Amino acid sequence: VLQCRRCFVVYKNIEMWKPSSDTPPNSFLLSSVEKTIGSNKTLVHVSRLVVNIWQCYDAQHLIDVTFKLSNPTLLVPAHRLILTAASPYFRNLFLDEENSKPVIEIDDIDSDTFERLVAYCYTGSSLITEDNAERILKGAMIMQLDDVVELCVDFLLENVSIFTIKRLYELEHETECVRLAKRIQEYEINHFYKISREDFFLRFSAKRLKALVESDNLNVNSEEDALDAVERWFNHNVSDRRSSLPELMSCLRLTNFDVTLLMTRVKPLPGCETLAYKAMSWICEPLSRTMIYLKYIEPRKGLSGNWRTKALMAIQTEVSNSKYY
Repeated sequence: VLQCRRCFVVYKNIEMWKPSSDTPPNSFLLSSVEKTIGSNKTLVHVSRLVVNIWQCYDAQHLIDVTFKLSNPTLLVPAHRLILTAASPYFRNLFLDEENSKPVIEIDDIDSDTFERLVAYCYTGSSLITEDNAERILKGAMIMQLDDVVELCVDFLLENVSIFTIKRLYELEHETECVRLAKRIQEYEINHFYKISREDFFLRFSAKRLKALVESDNLNVNSEEDALDAVERWFNHNVSDRRSSLPELMSCLRLTNFDVTLLMTRVKPLPGCETLAYKAMSWICEPLSRTMIYLKYIEPRKGLSGNWRTKALMAIQTEVSNSKYY
């Protein structure tokens, strides 16, 4: 038996509002909107229009298309013009001559998600919970509702922790959502110290790790934390990662290290000898700095100025009997 449900939405300006089919536009809502936006008549007009459109949807007046969903079976009535204006997905769907019929079957989105997203097209409001956030994100990407994608990603990242981020990695892979990937990367940068000590960090691709260690905002206590992380990642699979190591090391702020560390830890790494010599030359021969190319010289924003002081102090070190290059 086919069932048809209607989604009721709570407006921000009103805690409870549900017009009947024969009532005029809600005067309380409109007056509230007018007080909020003052004399801007254009916004008042738009607000009245939205209220009237929602009333038509709620009362199922002037319906010209019905979607039939199978998971579970459900009929969702709507207006072609409204959905066309809300999403390129619907515009392309309706421009297809095969979809000119009054009932259109939808198989790639579950019923609850589709109904919620159709309601969003009318109201701009969407109820996202822990139980449905992933489903709504996937559905919003299919239906090309970028605002909902943004809401879902923000919701998922609000309460993410080191224990739950692994599921977000899986979701990132499943959806290939650019905004989700960007927000996850921001989390990784802000919590790099903790993440670099987790087992899943060892499975990062070289490209993913490079995006982190080259960030000026990488949250580490010292540049040595970044070096520790790169070494740990490299040692997990030396044979396959040997070719990626020099590029990753070049993203570190090598001039923030002292000469001893460069000699004992950086120089012995495969392919990193030249980088170590360049950094030591930059520290010990200030007059030669214009001839030395290093990707990054300035300390990261998250670090204190002590590293700059160390570099300046190193310049004064007696190196006349030492040859590093």
